[in-house]
Amino acid sequence: MTTGPNILVLGATGKVGGEALRQLQLAGDSNPIAAVRSAEKAKTFQERGIKTVILDLDKPETLEPALKNIDRALLLTGYSVDMLRQSKRFVDAAKTTSVRHIVHIGASTAPTNEVAHWGWHQFVEAYIEQQGFSYTHLRPEAFMQNITGPGYRWLDGNVIRHYVGNACWSWVDCDDLALVVAHILREPQKYSGQVVSLGYDAKTFDEIADIFTQETGQPFVAQARPPEEFLENSLAAGADPAYMNCVYTQFKLNNEDAIPNADATFDNFEAITGRKPLSWHEFAKKHRDRLVARS
Repeated sequence: MTTGPNILVLGATGKVGGEALRQLQLAGDSNPIAAVRSAEKAKTFQERGIKTVILDLDKPETLEPALKNIDRALLLTGYSVDMLRQSKRFVDAAKTTSVRHIVHIGASTAPTNEVAHWGWHQFVEAYIEQQGFSYTHLRPEAFMQNITGPGYRWLDGNVIRHYVGNACWSWVDCDDLALVVAHILREPQKYSGQVVSLGYDAKTFDEIADIFTQETGQPFVAQARPPEEFLENSLAAGADPAYMNCVYTQFKLNNEDAIPNADATFDNFEAITGRKPLSWHEFAKKHRDRLVARS
């Protein structure tokens, strides 16, 4: 281990947390630590030389031991209303330990009170501030990987099935978000007290399908489906009803063009990371083999 700060990363097995850990390890000026829920999940990280701690947000007894000697932390929670309880539990435990700076990944910065889970994230932000932490709140727009995967995706073969009509969204690559996370955790004093919005390429789903076609030479199309279909399928699959109703409301409002600034983009990425954010054209080139294999 280095003599640098101890940085705890929640969501370590996910797309953003996993890449943030990789970037921190690559930089070599801190001690990145992966929060995992079981010894089994710890093995992969330990094989890569990354320290792990057992932390389960639904098991309060795991929090304080995991947070011991931690200087900075990335707070990521699951996609359910439990995020409110989990986040408060984490912040309260952090308050009793050595944690000084919390980076929280929230949701869109669009100015609407109609999408409940965006508000939940802002309540978490307010609680972190109220407890006196140095903080940076990250508010990413739509993730590019929501279309392609890995994991859950809207791309089925060469068809992008979506639920937002002709809405134009602002998009960010998960790896770009993770890079921002790593930079801020390494230099929290530069970003303390800031809200950082992340969305860098505004496109409709039809435009994204056209880009995939151009970059792969294979035909891709976007197919708009009713938001009700999304809600029905999500609930049938066992997803959290409270959270899925929030997403359904967002999609419904997108169909009505009733979310202000859904296509807003921001110019902060290069100043934080030293390079430009990934565009949809660059994303399609980077993942061309995966796109072609699925078309």
